[in-house]
Amino acid sequence: MSNPKSKKNKISIYLIGITMGSVDVIPGISGGTIAFITGIYHDLIKSIDRFSFKKLIKGQFKILWEDVNGSFLLSLFLGIITGVFFLSGILIYLFKYHPISITAFLFGIVFATFFKFIGLIKNKKIGDYIYLLVSLTVSISITQLNSFSVEPSLIYLFFCSVIAVSAMILPGVSGAMIFLIFGIYNEILLVVQNSVRILFNFKMGDFLSIYSKVISISLGIILGLKVFSRFVIWLFNYKKRKTVLILTGLVGGSLPKLWPLKDCLNLDTIDNLFKSNTDFIICKTNEITESIFFILTGIVLILVFNRFKKTVEYF
Repeated sequence: MSNPKSKKNKISIYLIGITMGSVDVIPGISGGTIAFITGIYHDLIKSIDRFSFKKLIKGQFKILWEDVNGSFLLSLFLGIITGVFFLSGILIYLFKYHPISITAFLFGIVFATFFKFIGLIKNKKIGDYIYLLVSLTVSISITQLNSFSVEPSLIYLFFCSVIAVSAMILPGVSGAMIFLIFGIYNEILLVVQNSVRILFNFKMGDFLSIYSKVISISLGIILGLKVFSRFVIWLFNYKKRKTVLILTGLVGGSLPKLWPLKDCLNLDTIDNLFKSNTDFIICKTNEITESIFFILTGIVLILVFNRFKKTVEYF
């Protein structure tokens, strides 16, 4: 006979997973933070650390299941997958039909996150500003270079996934932000949605294309969780200040890419501003108003989120 308490616990872990998956899709908000707040962070890290490929290859499934607290991990990961699929679908719709609104909203989130990270560094020195400036420059260069006119390669998706998931398990650090910095945020959202959609509208060519990306991203996630996550955690334990400074610069460097009105101020647009074109003026005024509103909404969301977790110390 099943234990009602055990069932209730699995449901609560599943719901936490849904919350983690949902916030992990949004740049600037960390699923690791949710795990920390809800008290499962230590169990999650311990379970990941105990995972053994050797036992998996040898077929010691029962021992491995017990080692990693399998029921806990399964409930959590099912919830995370549910949250990721749900919110990624909403974001894809918004990028397609309301690009200025969603871009402005994300700009506000990233802007607030950038200054939140800066606030974590107390008693700044000249060396701190050098780390910040170098990482900021690198990030801006990466985001400008990675405006893909063609699809990113499988190796690049793998590489970004390793870094993103290594960051994602840390409280206060957003994996989606890493995807955004490397210019593949939209691509990841599309892969998530298309991986399910293709099963209901099967075409072999499309299936192979989509699932080669799924496999590449999944392998990156597995490697990142098992290997590089230890290194990232070591950095935060022993090189906190420098790590936060580098992360801050990387986050700030994505802001120019997200600016919702970056296509408005070109030579043609400036010339049109001096012409009596009422429709154009109204359109641009609406875009500016819309951008300001959603930028402020994104900033407020981060402020509220930070106030909710104000008792948690990250760095």
